[in-house]
Amino acid sequence: MYTALYRAQRPEVFSEVLGQDHIVKILRHQIATDTVSHAYLFCGTRGTGKTTTARILAKAVNCTDADVSGRPCGVCDNCLSIKEGTFMDVVEIDAASNNGVDNIRELRESVKYPPAVGRKKVYIIDEVHMLSTGAFNALLKTLEEPPENVIFILATTEPQKLPQTIMSRCMRLDFRRVPASVLMNHMRRICEDRGVTISESALRLISSNADGSVRDGLSLLDQCLSAGDKELDRDTVLEFLGTVSEEFYIELTEKVLLHNPSEALVLLDNAIREGKDAKQLISDWMAHYRNLLMTKYIKNPEDMLNMSTENIDKLRAQSDQISLDEINAGIVTLAKTSSDARYSTQPRILMELAIVILATGLGQGAAVQTAAPQQAFRQAAARPAAASKPAAFADQQPQTSKAPAPAGVQPQASKPSAPAEVPPWEDEPAPAENQAGSDGQEALFADMAEGDYGEPSGQTAAAVEAEMPKPPEKAAKPSSAQYDQQDLDEIWNDIFEAGEGIKGSFNLLRLGTYLAGINEKEFKIIAQNDNKKDYVMKNEKELAQMMEDRVGRKLKLVCVTEKQAGEMTEEEEKIERAAEEVSELLGIKPRIE
Repeated sequence: MYTALYRAQRPEVFSEVLGQDHIVKILRHQIATDTVSHAYLFCGTRGTGKTTTARILAKAVNCTDADVSGRPCGVCDNCLSIKEGTFMDVVEIDAASNNGVDNIRELRESVKYPPAVGRKKVYIIDEVHMLSTGAFNALLKTLEEPPENVIFILATTEPQKLPQTIMSRCMRLDFRRVPASVLMNHMRRICEDRGVTISESALRLISSNADGSVRDGLSLLDQCLSAGDKELDRDTVLEFLGTVSEEFYIELTEKVLLHNPSEALVLLDNAIREGKDAKQLISDWMAHYRNLLMTKYIKNPEDMLNMSTENIDKLRAQSDQISLDEINAGIVTLAKTSSDARYSTQPRILMELAIVILATGLGQGAAVQTAAPQQAFRQAAARPAAASKPAAFADQQPQTSKAPAPAGVQPQASKPSAPAEVPPWEDEPAPAENQAGSDGQEALFADMAEGDYGEPSGQTAAAVEAEMPKPPEKAAKPSSAQYDQQDLDEIWNDIFEAGEGIKGSFNLLRLGTYLAGINEKEFKIIAQNDNKKDYVMKNEKELAQMMEDRVGRKLKLVCVTEKQAGEMTEEEEKIERAAEEVSELLGIKPRIE
């Protein structure tokens, strides 16, 4: 019967253990000085040698070799018996299938009996985190004070699931992921022993997919060797792994960056038709985004990425064309897709959805948000010309020092000499003198909330204006000065913080939109593209409610795209505003020609 490669290459002595020198050193010293602990907890990811090391320790304490420093010898009767699984004093228990109280009670009864053959009885409990609460409680006393000739070795991949009462009774040893270089050297020796020639790029590919697990790496190598080929190169390994070359991910990422989801979906379809695994494609595409990140900030990333110089050059060329926001969005979106695909029977559909999200720009909303990316986007939007952010909207900013003018009255800021012609983001912050009437402003907003969109009930605008304190002439500025861009950014950020608990997908709006202005009756949002605008309007009700909670009065949402904002002239915006006032007063919607 054929023995799997990871079983045939299982270490039998401490010197054969890969990548766990820190643990081997501790155990060897304890054996040489006869200070072996009564209970151990071996923690670490899969395939790093926890159970194997437990068996070697069991051999060492029962080895009949006279040389204490050389134990275990691996060739005496006790060592060979433990290797074959026939040694009576070494008991292996799978806690996943023996996790009840009755199983632990049986173990406690057997502990009372002395060793039959060796010097120590060793109990190896694998996947110990699977034990029930009752089983843990039943094990506590025995684990704390076992008989002198008994050793417990608990192994787990999830130590956080163990009770602290169990962990405090054990010596904890953490197994690390095995470095890729160690795995490559080990697999190279195996191939040489079998007369197989394997390229360095193929070894790098297998070791990177093993992700620090010796068992996973040997399983992949066993799969590649099973075809009987005497030469293995990168393309052959790619075929066995069900993945594709680096060029595929470079091309796929390029399609996404060009906002071309149709061609990206066709590219994925071709790969699936060739028999590639969708889950593997998702994982490797996320790794490609990580490689772009490393290449962007590390001058010589060859050793870190385990890639050839040619592929590094291709990555560097693409990383120069991609922003950090896009890399962030790609990693976050694909990480969630990979997590969902683990439990899905249709991982291809999930990957297709991820492609569409990233290609349409919605994926940027899944990234961690900061003020800097928002500011960069606004600067980029304003760079072509000042008209891309209409100056006319400055007339609509709230005046906290006077009431809104009645319909039909043109604001004075429309005069050529008035500073309203300056785009609102270039206005200076309001002077300190303008902040003096804040208490009066709050009272005014409270009264305005009783009327229709801020119209004071029972008073004319002139009467309200006469009662409000007048700022000095030198402090008079257009109403846009009351909300400079920093104020708008703060309001917009507060809205998203409040919205996180309402909708899980609410943050999709953050990077692709910004708050352009607020007036007495409405607040204006500029979206990066039509997709973002549509998403804003789908959330119109929630945005309006949160804006009302933030500023203290009910406002109407107005959303335009960046392109529309750049094309809209000051005169057109005044006409549109006048049409809205007529619509509110008369209850009809006028047609603008």
